[in-house]
Amino acid sequence: MTDSNEILIKNGNVVFENDVLKTDVLIKNGVISKFGNIESETANIIDAEGDYVFPGFIDMHTHLDDFIGKYYLADTYSTASEIALENGITTLFNFITQKKGNTLIHELELALEKLESRRIALAEQNQDLCNIAFHLTPVTFTDEDWNDIEYLISIGFKTFKFYTTYKFAGIYSSYERIEEILTRLKEYDVTTLIHCEDNDLIESIDTEKHDLTKAFTHTLLRPSEAEITAVKKILSLAEKTGAKIHIVHVSTKEAAELIYEYRKSYDNVTCETCPQYLFLDSEKLKTPGGHRFICSPPLRSPDNRIAMSELARKSYFNVFATDHCAFQQKDKDSFSADIRDVPNGLAGLGALPGLIFNLYGDLNNEIIVDISKRISTNPALITGLYPMKGTIMEDSDADIVILNFNGEKDIVSSHSFCYETYMGMKTKMNIKYTLLKGKIVFEGKNRT
Repeated sequence: MTDSNEILIKNGNVVFENDVLKTDVLIKNGVISKFGNIESETANIIDAEGDYVFPGFIDMHTHLDDFIGKYYLADTYSTASEIALENGITTLFNFITQKKGNTLIHELELALEKLESRRIALAEQNQDLCNIAFHLTPVTFTDEDWNDIEYLISIGFKTFKFYTTYKFAGIYSSYERIEEILTRLKEYDVTTLIHCEDNDLIESIDTEKHDLTKAFTHTLLRPSEAEITAVKKILSLAEKTGAKIHIVHVSTKEAAELIYEYRKSYDNVTCETCPQYLFLDSEKLKTPGGHRFICSPPLRSPDNRIAMSELARKSYFNVFATDHCAFQQKDKDSFSADIRDVPNGLAGLGALPGLIFNLYGDLNNEIIVDISKRISTNPALITGLYPMKGTIMEDSDADIVILNFNGEKDIVSSHSFCYETYMGMKTKMNIKYTLLKGKIVFEGKNRT
């Protein structure tokens, strides 16, 4: 007789934090119980012979189930969970931004209500949400606001996000403001995420000198220098304050190198890059429908893409995340003559693991461990979820993905139902099972 609370994964190549070992994994009541040569007459058996057993992947940068500007994002928590679980992603981090006239706590309450309604609706269909967590963005800083921030930290929130741009959207913070924020948050064990594009440089660009009907112009309105300038200033503040900082969606070789050099002397800064900066470039914006590939920071030059891919393979980035920000094609197409009206963002969620495995070419155990660090362990460490998430060890949550690379190449799908960001790209990654706290929530086809 089998026990629905026990699963025994047999014969898998288990990806631990420093090695890949062939061993069995016993799961009890949603957590990892033990390893070794295990026999059981009660557990449900998964034969993972020839497969790799990873900790569930984490995408720590997604935008879901909310308005950005006047457009509602294409993915809800429900649709994002579906594409995530199909690709071994068990945890998503979304953003909650304080809106004018509301407190940050009120915005959190609204998001949690929406999340719970999605969870109930899926449960009625016998489907599951993946783990959903939040980064918080305050935009006002009165004494009452700081009391709210301190309360949110006290109940477990570990990450806050700020922007050095988007003054028009009301979410911009000056470097002086960010220094104040970093100084105050240094007192707590939290990480500050920062979107680095220098607002003054962007606003200094004379838009009348550019053709605003062409998608490629977006790269000229938000040039590489804006990111590089902001990264330099944020690294200076990191050194001055000692605060923990995570720089999101690095898009330029120069910024990546600045961060890498900084990290040789200091350990309080991490960074991420996204698949779009490793697999797409600004030539895409010159093609018909190129406006659909507008995102911020923009896609960069082909030479920069090649350089970024090389730096990624050399471990310059602590994390790979998607900045998944999907819009319906009709919303992308709704602008008339000014590409500044195009909503900025790309779908990428479902493509993350497959493309990152592709990035490294031929895989060996050392490379597999390195990839697991950047899409499982490091995101969990940075966001405060470790060791319950992001690792395979005793007493950790049994968020697990079982996969192999044995099958015929399959089409990468970044999104459930919108236009495809990575059209024509394929992966040999074959997801066999995704487990969420010991429950099988996805069982894939075996392309062997």
